[in-house]
Amino acid sequence: MKKYMVLILLTAIAIPMTAQQEKNHDVSSEVKELTEFHDVIYQIWHTAWPEKNMDLLKSFSTPVEKGYERIKKAKLPGILRDKKAKWEDELKKFGVTVEAYKVAASKNNLNALLNAAEKLHSQYESLVRVTKPVLKEVDEFHKVLYLLYHYYMPENNSAGIKEAAASLTEKMEMLSKAPLTSKLKAREEQFNKARTELGAAVENLNNEIKDGKGKDDINKAVDALHAKYQELEKVFD
Repeated sequence: MKKYMVLILLTAIAIPMTAQQEKNHDVSSEVKELTEFHDVIYQIWHTAWPEKNMDLLKSFSTPVEKGYERIKKAKLPGILRDKKAKWEDELKKFGVTVEAYKVAASKNNLNALLNAAEKLHSQYESLVRVTKPVLKEVDEFHKVLYLLYHYYMPENNSAGIKEAAASLTEKMEMLSKAPLTSKLKAREEQFNKARTELGAAVENLNNEIKDGKGKDDINKAVDALHAKYQELEKVFD
């Protein structure tokens, strides 16, 4: 009887732990298969390409194909669900560069092979950008927003909503101070406008909570906040 009760207790503990582990996985934007492919692309781009080593470039034809097949089968984590269409679009383009690399590797034209390697590298970088926000502060903000929008709001988890709203205020403070890289300076005005509007949406949500507003008003504030975050992301599309 004691063993039976212990089993029930362990099962009861394991269920929320499993749920939390799933959420922890969901908020990580890493696609393992894409990360693993970096080892191949790194050797192509940083060793074989600058050395113009035809034999070495050719030797990566099979690893490139196998890596691409694994990436194609990869499951996107929950936090990237809004980017599924863009991921699939970039993945198709990546497939074209993979095929072009295989064709070039089957011939003895060094320039064609170098060009194919360059396009492969460029498209791989485009695929990576789908999974990784331009700024780490945006990534940290999104992790909290994801749980709020896809878990706490649908579950009507008032404690989770309140905690997430407070956390987003802190994340917003860090995001407000984050500078753009020199490559993105041309988008600074657009970014600043979207960032200011996002900050106002965070403040509005916290005010609605503080004022004791009901479920419908809180949900509208969360929806508005999520929409403003999507506008911020579009600045970098």
